[in-house]
Amino acid sequence: MALTLNALSRGEKKSASLRAENLIPAELYGPEVENRGVALEYDDFVKIYDEAGESSLIELCLPDGKSVSILIGGVQLHPISGKYIHVDLRQVSLTEKIEANVELKFVGEAPAVKELSGIFVSAKSEIAIKALPKHLVSEIEVDISPLAQFGDKILVRDIKLPTGAEVIDNPDAVIASISEPMKEEAPVATAEAEKAAIESVEVAGAKETAGEEESEAAK
Repeated sequence: MALTLNALSRGEKKSASLRAENLIPAELYGPEVENRGVALEYDDFVKIYDEAGESSLIELCLPDGKSVSILIGGVQLHPISGKYIHVDLRQVSLTEKIEANVELKFVGEAPAVKELSGIFVSAKSEIAIKALPKHLVSEIEVDISPLAQFGDKILVRDIKLPTGAEVIDNPDAVIASISEPMKEEAPVATAEAEKAAIESVEVAGAKETAGEEESEAAK
């Protein structure tokens, strides 16, 4: 089911005024549209963005009744509140392949972690692919169950891509791997540390002896 997002006319309103009305200022651009500013209902945008991310196709319904296919090109966040304060909407052609970064979602369980106490190391959180907009997805699942031994790796070439998609990243790049658990080593006393410890004991002994002598003299 296609995701749909409604765009509102922003008129002459400033960005601050729009945000006060729980709207997000947005900029629409692309090869087949005239660049223009629009506004988005904040809650509607958050819901769509959580589902689509920046790599799933969205149908944007414009104030004039027309609609265009877009990707969310990027968002700006408020440095304190963390709320969305601006959005880029990238119109795309449905007949041309485009590049997009797709999030990786690790699924399954690695035997090397469960049985050998190995450490799972994620080297990439997303990969770059090229595909027609209709073939783009919000995330790609990566099964980590083949990681059975220390040193096992999953490479970009091992990932199952969406239909019609091709990878742009280096096929031999590591996506995830298993490393051996860290071994706790007993502290090794250095010659300097031993010398300092001996001197500390000698000083303490000397002070104790001096204290005893003073005590005897006072009697």
